[in-house]
Amino acid sequence: MQIGQRLKVARKAIGFTLEKAASESGIGQSSLSEFENDKREPKFSQLSKLAEVYRKAIEFFLTDEPIIEDMMLWRDKPNTKEEMETKAQFSQLCEQYHRLEVLVEGKARISQLPQPDAANSENFTFNKAKDFAKKVQIELCLGDIPSASLKQTLEENFFVKIFHLAFPGSAISTVSNRFGYAVLLNAGNKLWRRNYDLAHELFHLLTWNIFRQNESQDSEPSEHEEKLANAFASWLLLPTDIVKSKMEAAMSDKSKVTFEALDEIAREFGVSLEALLWRLLYLYNKSGEDIEKYIEQSKMMKMSRPLRQSDTPDKLPERYCSLAIRALNEGRLSLMQFAKYMSIGYKQAQAYLAEDEDFTDEKISISVA
Repeated sequence: MQIGQRLKVARKAIGFTLEKAASESGIGQSSLSEFENDKREPKFSQLSKLAEVYRKAIEFFLTDEPIIEDMMLWRDKPNTKEEMETKAQFSQLCEQYHRLEVLVEGKARISQLPQPDAANSENFTFNKAKDFAKKVQIELCLGDIPSASLKQTLEENFFVKIFHLAFPGSAISTVSNRFGYAVLLNAGNKLWRRNYDLAHELFHLLTWNIFRQNESQDSEPSEHEEKLANAFASWLLLPTDIVKSKMEAAMSDKSKVTFEALDEIAREFGVSLEALLWRLLYLYNKSGEDIEKYIEQSKMMKMSRPLRQSDTPDKLPERYCSLAIRALNEGRLSLMQFAKYMSIGYKQAQAYLAEDEDFTDEKISISVA
């Protein structure tokens, strides 16, 4: 495929018209049209600018490798234009992470996550989802409060690429033969919502080959698959035995528990009060009507405790940043590239090369009793 065709593919992938591409790049529409129709080739400076605008590595336009677009699954999918721009940004971050791994470590790091005991999507029942959640909790060593360690475990032990951006939607997940597992979470959501979304997307990652066997690039999860993912997330983040013990400790003599006590338990497990209330459906055989009534009642209750505070997550994973800094210090990444990868200005990037005090080779002594 020639440069012109790749330019057109990249432009359409991000959802830009020629007019929009001209506005963003500062290159005239007529020139862009000539580039795409192979009437003339862009200068290297123009190609670099278009690579930046289209969120592609410049190598994308110079290689003869076939173009492979990875399927992405959305949670709360926005309109088409916003979808395409977000997908392009997420894909760019994944590709940059992959390139950092190759530059610094020589290869992509992809580790095998736990596999479900199901051959196909038809026989994947809710009981299988429940058993699978317990298996994942044990094999990932998530402990009694899974939300406290889930993200860190996935990133550090299984090399799942987890990014945060402000975008219209809750989450996106993808599995690539090149860079492995990746998840994008909405940075604007509260921590407990991000915890739940991560657990939900984890189900999609773990069952990718089961539910994606015969589906097209534009396919979306079925309603059944989404319900399974929700159930899996609930069982994973709120383990039955531990939650029951917390509930029983909070109950009065009449086996009743206050909304404030439930809210306290939800805080401890890093989930919303609503998520915990829905968990009662299976824990205590409550009806859906009962749960909906409890949720409405909880919204009307005036809690004595202040509203929960939520952090603002970092856009880039810690490992991604560490790899970028290593690549810069080892001369594998230019300062300009480093600034781009880290989403910072050039002057700010220069601070990473400061040589006022270098403690790299300093050592300390530690007495071992």
